[in-house]
Amino acid sequence: MSHYATTTPAGTGSLGTGAALRAVGNEVYKGLLAGWSERTQILIEMPLFVISALLIAAIVGRGEEIATGQVDWSLAPRDATWFFLGFAAFSFYYLQTAKLFWRLLGEIQTGTLEQVYLSPLPPWLIAIAGRTASAVLETAFVVAAITVALWAVVGLEVQWNAWVLVPLLFIVAGGTGYSLIIGGLALVWKRIALIPDAVAALLMVFGGLFIPLADLPDAAAALARLVPLTHAAEALRYTLLDGRSVTSIGSDGGLAWLFGTTAAWLLAGIVVFTLGERAAKRRGSLTRY
Repeated sequence: MSHYATTTPAGTGSLGTGAALRAVGNEVYKGLLAGWSERTQILIEMPLFVISALLIAAIVGRGEEIATGQVDWSLAPRDATWFFLGFAAFSFYYLQTAKLFWRLLGEIQTGTLEQVYLSPLPPWLIAIAGRTASAVLETAFVVAAITVALWAVVGLEVQWNAWVLVPLLFIVAGGTGYSLIIGGLALVWKRIALIPDAVAALLMVFGGLFIPLADLPDAAAALARLVPLTHAAEALRYTLLDGRSVTSIGSDGGLAWLFGTTAAWLLAGIVVFTLGERAAKRRGSLTRY
């Protein structure tokens, strides 16, 4: 990065396209290095994700069977695939948010967060650049492990086609917006670890990920439709489970809802993160916990 790019306050001056790409590339590289430094933690997490996926797949929707003690633990390949695609989408949201949240706190504690403001790039862009790339790769490893486990235990019915790239891009964009919201709150209040965990639990139960929206209470289903993850998971199922194009997605995952909710959450994330870092700068708490 040029001397100008490292000494000019954020938001001033202008960067050429090449310099801007190098600056973003540096953040991506830093995020990947951070992810690599956590490889032992990732290896520990992977079997936990696999075990969680298998347990949830085995018990979801079987409350009455479990209560009576008459449970058929077998799982049809199509049902396993339906669940797996929702779990895969949820995994990215969870990992992306966790990475942004805990690394922001780490940089605040070590006093390195203020280095972000030595670049003319927007702080929210710097915050997500490396984390997103790292989260995508980590999620790919986790999802691969879950895929192998489910395929070995019950089998999966996946119909690969190019349309899957569309919901995957929307999952990344929506997850980025959500993680920026949590990151903006963390800049101001710091100790909010319970908030992303609580939201993750709500998404698991009421997000249409493991339980069809039609089986949820009307109020819960209405709220779930405001979350981009709900529609992205539905789009994944239409493309990979049913082999359809995204243009045929039904009412619960229509393209209008998918695009609208994702754009709204991404914009909200940028706004909340920007407001959070401004509040933190006014309080002088960017580099203190």
